Amino acid sequence: MTLHSNWLKFNGIKKERGFNRHHITINRNGQIHVNRQAHIDLGRPRAVTLYYEPDLNKIAIEPADPRGAGVVPLIAKTFGAYYIPASQFIRQNRIAIAGTEAFTKPEFNHNGILILDLNETTRAGRGRNPGPGWKSDPRERRDQDPRVSHQQ
Repeated sequence: MTLHSNWLKFNGIKKERGFNRHHITINRNGQIHVNRQAHIDLGRPRAVTLYYEPDLNKIAIEPADPRGAGVVPLIAKTFGAYYIPASQFIRQNRIAIAGTEAFTKPEFNHNGILILDLNETTRAGRGRNPGPGWKSDPRERRDQDPRVSHQQ
């Protein structure tokens, strides 16, 4: 098929897929879930130390000795995934999580510390149907359902 010269070709989606992708989520219960690849890249730790940078709104996860003070254990899930029970950390730093949020750009720095940007997340999971008047961001709740017209 030939087209005129003004057509621009779409070259596909540039997305990391498969086993090399880091999938990390945080939920409102304060659990940080890391997939197998992220756990391997952290060095397969049994415990971590958590840090929070309030000005940048970022969380840092550093591998730690499980016998150390102030560490949080990693709890095994299925298929090599783990979760970090960080509810006290979330509460202490007053981090607001509405539902399950997936980090879109988790990164490892040169010291092997995982950096999670809370500004770079997307809603994840099926969740429940919260009903009319609900918006994805709890700070923007609506009083009325926009589908219902109040004109008579």
